[in-house]
Amino acid sequence: MLLKQHHWLEIAEYLAVAMTLIGLSVAIATGNLFFLAICLSIALVLNLINRLRFQHLSRKRLSGTIKQLQQQLFEEIQAIAERERNATRTTSTTPTNAGSLTAFQESLLGLERAIDSIACYLNSHTLPERIEQLEKSYEQLRQQIPSLANEQPTASPPSPSFSLVLPRFSSPPTTYLSNWTCIHTLNAHAEAVVSLAIGSDGRFLASASWDRTIKLWELATGRSLAPTVGHSQAILAVIFIENEDEDRVGHYQLATGSFDRAIKIWSLVPEEEGKINLRLERTLTDHSGSIHALAVAAKRRILISGSYDQTVKQWDLTTGKMLKSSYDDSGAIYAIAVNESAQIIASGGGDGRVTLWQLETGEELCWLTGNISSVESLSISPDGRVLAAGCIDGQIKLWQLEPGLSGSQQLPQPPLPIRILHAHVGQVKSLAFSPDGLTLFSSGADGTIKTWHPNSMEAVDAIAISDDSTSRLTPVCSLAISADGQFLAAGSADGKIKVWQRN
Repeated sequence: MLLKQHHWLEIAEYLAVAMTLIGLSVAIATGNLFFLAICLSIALVLNLINRLRFQHLSRKRLSGTIKQLQQQLFEEIQAIAERERNATRTTSTTPTNAGSLTAFQESLLGLERAIDSIACYLNSHTLPERIEQLEKSYEQLRQQIPSLANEQPTASPPSPSFSLVLPRFSSPPTTYLSNWTCIHTLNAHAEAVVSLAIGSDGRFLASASWDRTIKLWELATGRSLAPTVGHSQAILAVIFIENEDEDRVGHYQLATGSFDRAIKIWSLVPEEEGKINLRLERTLTDHSGSIHALAVAAKRRILISGSYDQTVKQWDLTTGKMLKSSYDDSGAIYAIAVNESAQIIASGGGDGRVTLWQLETGEELCWLTGNISSVESLSISPDGRVLAAGCIDGQIKLWQLEPGLSGSQQLPQPPLPIRILHAHVGQVKSLAFSPDGLTLFSSGADGTIKTWHPNSMEAVDAIAISDDSTSRLTPVCSLAISADGQFLAAGSADGKIKVWQRN
């Protein structure tokens, strides 16, 4: 598996270095330097080739980064200009505030200069490790933009130097989801509900929280079914596991992943008066970092986990044995998704790269280009044709996946997104495709849930989730939809869970 993580030229260079060491030993023993010279020459040539190849790949990636970054910053400036124009229209009858307008225009010019300086920086620094510094600079600029946009200039229209093509803006969120009725609001946890799962028969809802606990609920009634259990640290992921050949409560299991680097498998054991006991069956401890995401290939009885230790691991649910461990050299993994029929695992993380892996073999198929923002959430459509990634910058990117993609049919070129949705203000915390694949649900740190048609650029519907006591919007951290598409559950940062039923 380690050999698959390196290019064949790198492997050849390692072998040449090893042969050089052998040649050195031979030279010392025999006094003949010919074999040593040959090996040393080959090692130097391979080292030069690898350095040139590495520089070429670095320039290629940084070129894409420049274009993406400039586009995103340009859109931010457009949004500021739009607010300036709107403010000008609504305050045309008020006294002119020339000082405010001058300061506002100077801020915009500063952002334009920042774009130029970033481009010059990239052109003069071609090492890939500079990308991290670049993204930090970009996030600092993004943090400055809200304060600039909140300035309300009241002077005359902007000068011609600020003539920009304005983007489209979605309508404000409503207080309801069309065709859905909220049936439960559960005061579930003491801290954020970061993961939700619904059993395939729609009977049970499981929730996991930063408060270190998992809880089990009856979906139809909202009744708590099991005593509180959990991990020694915050729980980041929960998922249902089931045996399809049994028709009883006991055929369900739960898997949870935590900051404590452990994956725990729990069995649902029926008790008296409709209660259920969560019994710990197995603890998997082969990860060396926190477990951020879990998925399951039910027919193959495989559990998939993504971790901060940069690995995607596959586990045999029958024995608990680790089957494969795939190392992603691009960074920590925050989100995974699996489509069993397409035999594809997708992973994404802090560096913004989405990687596709072969289910069972763990072989890397390709990585998807067109994104530089940290990936917070992933979802694959039921037919395995579309992959959605929710990013820290509020965008949702959609890729078309090639049918029949396998280890023997790797893509010649990494695909670009087919669509970019400007979905939320802040992180896109969770994504979920409806069972028919016609609707994509998203939730964000801006406290909204939105529904999308994958072929549309605008949200079909939206709802704002607010704290009842303060009326402030509450980040929506997790989503789950039932297998029949009749129930939608959302977990928020204030520890509450809302459940909707389709009308």
